Amino acid sequence: MRYLWSATAGLSLLVSGAALAADVFSIDAQITEQESSGEGPDYAINFGSSNAEALFNSLDEASLRRLVIEQSDGQFNGDERISADIMFRGVPMNVTFNDFNGSALDFSIPAIDFTRQFDGGTREASIDQLVDYLKSNEDNTASRLSQELAKSSPNDPIAGNPASLQSQVAGADFRQSFTQKVSQVWGCGSSASAAQQVMLARAGFGCQAEVADLNFRLPAVEVAQVSGTASDAATMGLYDDYFSRIDRQRGENKLAIGLDYSQVSATPGGGSSINTSVLTLPLSYSFVFNGDPRKKVIVRMPISVTDSEGASGYHITFGVAYNHPMSNAWSLTPSVGYSAVGSEDLASAAALTSFSLGSSYSFEVGGWGFNIGNSIGSYSTSKLKLGDYESDPGISNTIFTNGLLVSGPSSLLASDLVVEYFINDTRYTGDDLFTDNAQEIGINFGKLNTVNEVVKSYIKGGISYTMASGDNDNKADVLRLSLLFKF
Repeated sequence: MRYLWSATAGLSLLVSGAALAADVFSIDAQITEQESSGEGPDYAINFGSSNAEALFNSLDEASLRRLVIEQSDGQFNGDERISADIMFRGVPMNVTFNDFNGSALDFSIPAIDFTRQFDGGTREASIDQLVDYLKSNEDNTASRLSQELAKSSPNDPIAGNPASLQSQVAGADFRQSFTQKVSQVWGCGSSASAAQQVMLARAGFGCQAEVADLNFRLPAVEVAQVSGTASDAATMGLYDDYFSRIDRQRGENKLAIGLDYSQVSATPGGGSSINTSVLTLPLSYSFVFNGDPRKKVIVRMPISVTDSEGASGYHITFGVAYNHPMSNAWSLTPSVGYSAVGSEDLASAAALTSFSLGSSYSFEVGGWGFNIGNSIGSYSTSKLKLGDYESDPGISNTIFTNGLLVSGPSSLLASDLVVEYFINDTRYTGDDLFTDNAQEIGINFGKLNTVNEVVKSYIKGGISYTMASGDNDNKADVLRLSLLFKF
């Protein structure tokens, strides 16, 4: 009931999030006029943007004159004293022109204890110096800022929140090792006949106590066709031709393509929510070893496009994994990957190297299939240059995920239709992040295409809801929709 209530509340927040969302970047500026006797009247203006460079450029003379005319009764001449408080994706900054008619710009980021002055001779030139400085990662300032953003920003594209590259890659690694099989529906349920159980055993599946390969459906063979006991029938090799055809079909390579959409609403403690959407095209190809579908190399290259309140970004990953059976019921999947993320709007770019090990253990109780999934992975950023932006965030985390998937007996479903229910828990250790734990609940539906009782292809759709949280009362809610074709 708690999860149902939380899911309902989370979906409501996602639907209403657009009304509560804040600007990705914002400026609140105090402008003081100069008079012959000294300080004149002052007035406040504010400005929001989805582009980092546009944010700083709003402090040039032409932009300030326009904003002053639009938002106050004052006149802007360009010689005023200006103090601007900037909210840079959740990290406070300050820009100040302290002197009337002066060109020196004082810039500070209190969270990383950074202060520096820029003076290009004019105020516009000083602003350009500041922007170029942050792009170039001189003195490692951009890297230090990236680390703070992963901790404090609700929409950092690199790490720290459910929409970030790090979270997306870790989630895909876990799903690859945990739910890469079609469903636990196809197992040795209590309705299996003796002949059916023998045939499963002959195919390499321990029918009595283990659910092995879930790409195999119970073959419909009449017991009347068997002379003697079921075990005698297996010994007599009555099904050799049947299994020969099955093995050839099960040993084929598989191409997978689909569409994955996540809507993330992240809220810093005491702040307004930021909405980010992630649209992913998951591409993968599986190479089967020696006709055994339990032994396969999986090459994948998902491509993602993100939108955070109008700020665009891109993810791309190249990963290789190997699924190896430790027993009929237990498999391990080590994987490696290299990913890149970039967003000129968000002034961010980084590479991510990943190493993970996933475990999947399946068993059957009373016709219900169960799958226990576990994974541990190391995810570390490295230097990447995107246009004029360059930084090495130096973010490193170890991520643990544990999950349980349950699927019902096939007799409860339509022909070749499967359903799965799952719950996952993810924990982040290492560098500080905006959210450091997440709980996901969801349901998948699959429609199988079987030939000679073997799954040749399938389409699988799912929906899930995730609750994530971190220090300082940071929260994030995620609605995820997925569709996958494998053939």
